[in-house]
Amino acid sequence: MNATDVDIHCHLDGVWVSRHRATGFVGTPMWLIINLQMEGSSGAPGPSGDTYYRARNVYVGRNRAW
Repeated sequence: MNATDVDIHCHLDGVWVSRHRATGFVGTPMWLIINLQMEGSSGAPGPSGDTYYRARNVYVGRNRAW
């Protein structure tokens, strides 16, 4: 994006789904958190037992725009 900011593009199953603008990210560490939220607007609580969220073929890459 520029010398201090980056755009983060997210794809799911090869389809672009979102873009996030990250200000001041250049030269700082980045942590990737993969989170499956189990509660929400449904009004029901999440599962009462163990649940598993599996992710495979997760790729984090970088393309320079300039």
